[in-house]
Amino acid sequence: MERNIIVGKTYRHVSGNYYRVICIGNDTMESVNNKPRQLVVYESLASDHKIWVRPYDLFNALNDNPDYEQKYRFELVDNSSFFRKE
Repeated sequence: MERNIIVGKTYRHVSGNYYRVICIGNDTMESVNNKPRQLVVYESLASDHKIWVRPYDLFNALNDNPDYEQKYRFELVDNSSFFRKE
């Protein structure tokens, strides 16, 4: 079963940083099976708010670093719990 990346949701990278997906784009210079390669455009939720772009398949990939326990490179987090003040 393929996991879908959801626009507007927050994801945690294996490093522990948080990012919000802005949109899914298409790369017209790269194609797979005659379809544009999909890209994930996402924003850092750290103070710098940098914008990043990564191929969809790489954003959606399983974590291959044994030093981190989470299953995927980017894991969906519950936005309500992320912004809850303690």
